[in-house]
Amino acid sequence: MIFAIVGTQRFPFNRMFELIDEAIDAGIIVEEVVAQSGYTEYQPRNFTVIPFLTQEEMNEYVERSRCIISHAGVGSITNSLERGKPVIVIPRRKEWGEHVDDHQLEISKVFQENGYVAVAESQAELQKLIPCIEELTFQPYVRKQSDLISSIKNYVNSL
Repeated sequence: MIFAIVGTQRFPFNRMFELIDEAIDAGIIVEEVVAQSGYTEYQPRNFTVIPFLTQEEMNEYVERSRCIISHAGVGSITNSLERGKPVIVIPRRKEWGEHVDDHQLEISKVFQENGYVAVAESQAELQKLIPCIEELTFQPYVRKQSDLISSIKNYVNSL
């Protein structure tokens, strides 16, 4: 199963679902796809969408999936990486009304440059990545403790 995540932004992300539908039509994706759709209006022809899920439900879908296709939301990416899933990121773009700016391009670039994810910005890139995503080598992701939490722990330990 492939699980797709668009997050809970109030902007639709129709382009991502169109790319997934086209990959299914082309026979590139032959397995079940389930997507968390948020406010996305696109009605897929070939897969199931669920607008909103609890964190527990999201975790269950991530665990059951062989790979994740996600917008460039940090929580969506890190939650999937922490469960050891390969992630293909499709960043939302301002020019297509998918977000207020292009910060998701920057986020996806940082995760990709650190070797955590693969990024697809086109149908060709997505269709190239899907069949071989599990053969690619990614860096293991370990959540870094924030400076605030470290400071609090150091303070508590010093008492």
